[in-house]
Amino acid sequence: MIDIELLTVEELEHLRDACNRRLLQMRNTARLNLTELLRLLEEVKITLSDQGKHWHSLECWQWKDGQICFWLNPTDQVRYRSGWYSIDELIAWTHNYGPIMADLDVDDVAECDDNDTASTVEGVAISWLKNMTESDLEADTERFELV
Repeated sequence: MIDIELLTVEELEHLRDACNRRLLQMRNTARLNLTELLRLLEEVKITLSDQGKHWHSLECWQWKDGQICFWLNPTDQVRYRSGWYSIDELIAWTHNYGPIMADLDVDDVAECDDNDTASTVEGVAISWLKNMTESDLEADTERFELV
């Protein structure tokens, strides 16, 4: 028995993540209808969000290769791959394995925080664009003249 009153915030977050992953793992996804898959997708998205994994798109779905697949466009394109994935592959992502995970060694990826403008992946230099505000965009467009 676990007394949650004695756990730290970090331990509670770890327990929450472990419970969410175990619940997703226990689901039998092979016989779910579309409504049930969409409901499960919402649970997967909550788990991923709790883990700090974010995406630009995870809404579209289609029948592909004999099953319902969902389009994933992850925010972190260095660590995760975009593409069409089954619900089981999305659940695997909550466990940090499967086809969504990019095959990168820790040495291959230079950590990039908000202040960094460049990093390297497998020896290729990548320049990251800064997050621009609306006023930045307006100032930037004033520099160009359409002819």
